Formats: sequence, C-alpha cells, structure tokens
Amino acid sequence: MRRIRHIAICIVLLAPLVAFAGEVIDGVIATVNRKPVLQSDWDDAVRFEAFMQQKPLRSVTEADRVSALQRLIDRRLLEIQMSDANHLAPSHEELRANIAQLREQIPAAKDDQGWKTLLASYGFTERDIEANLRGEKQVMNFIEVRLRPNVHVQPEEVEAYYREQVIPDMENAGIKIVTLQELEPKIRELLVQQHIDQLLDAWLHNLRQQSQVHSTVPLKMQSSSSGRVAAGGN
Repeated sequence: MRRIRHIAICIVLLAPLVAFAGEVIDGVIATVNRKPVLQSDWDDAVRFEAFMQQKPLRSVTEADRVSALQRLIDRRLLEIQMSDANHLAPSHEELRANIAQLREQIPAAKDDQGWKTLLASYGFTERDIEANLRGEKQVMNFIEVRLRPNVHVQPEEVEAYYREQVIPDMENAGIKIVTLQELEPKIRELLVQQHIDQLLDAWLHNLRQQSQVHSTVPLKMQSSSSGRVAAGGN
C-alpha cells in the first residue's frame, strides 16, 4: 500500500482532435480552478499509468482512462496547495536511482536497447519518464509531509493486526510464525500508510468541494487511496 502516490498516443484508444488543415488540436478536457487539463495531459497520464503497470496500451479500457483522469485532477488539486513548483521535488540523483530501480524490475529493460524499445512502445523517452516520476514523487512527498504528523498508531492496533491478519495468513501459507516483535515496524508502517490514505481521501473530498472542477468526461471522483494520486502504486 505504499504507493502513494501517473503516458506517441495510441491511435485506437486516444484519438486526437484534428483540424481541417490536418493540425492536431490539444483541446481542454477539464479545468481545475480555471486551470486547464489538456487532452495531451490526459493521454500522457493514461500511457504513463499503463507503462508503470506494464500493461499493453491495447488493453487499456475506457474505465482505465476515466480513472486516470480522476487521479490527474486530484493531483492538480494537491499541486495547487503547494507553495511553489519545486516544493519537495526530488533531486536529479533520486530520480536516476528510481529509474535504475524501475529498470531492474522489468526484464526487457535491463539492457539499454531493450529499455529504449520499451519506452518507445508507450511513446516515451527517458526524459519523459523522469518528468513523470518527478511529478509523482513530489506529490507523494507533499502528502507525507502534510499528513504523516497527524497519524498516531497505537500498540493495540499493531497487536490486533498481527493477531487477526498476519498470523492467519502465515498459518494458511504453512510457514513458520514470525513473532510480533520482529514484524512490529513493518506492521506499524503499514497501518500508518492506511491512516494516511484515509486522511488523503477526506482531504481530497474537501478540496473538490471547495474547488471549481469541470470535466467534459463524466467523473465519479471515487476514493484515490487504492493508488493515492500516483500511477505506479509504489
């Protein structure tokens, strides 16, 4: 649940608007406090989420696209709360480390040519991926800084989770029971993240109520906690 915390356009799924002269029009798909969310922003978010999940573009559904737009709008609402465009942004070194870690998780991306071919299949360059990761990490950092101080996990919560969730899972898997003392830090952090997600849902709900959000696409604005407002769910 650590996720916190999204992208050449697939012609079949993401057909652009075309002017009479053949010029591609990057239309406004939504506005957040009068600030536009462009069709290209949406296309980028959809492709980036598919890339992070290693999901073929051809299998992206309309529901996937709408969910990506919902998360993109939520990110815009949070970005408006930041003091400046570079607030809590990760360093270049952090981003390079994140990309290296990402490549290690994808067999086809371990050599440079395979990595470039994979990126091209989603319409990206490495710089595009770095820019998307920067935006995600910045929002995740912002969420952590704002919400973590408000979370207090009690010892009885940790004990209850260990007793009711962890022990049954270990017994069902037929593995040796690990003690609460050994697992306490991981369980505590898991519960902290769950509480942060609950606070995030409430915060986003309030921001939506207080903001002017308009979309040409029908939105349900469902809970964002399953993936926070990020694409990869990391």
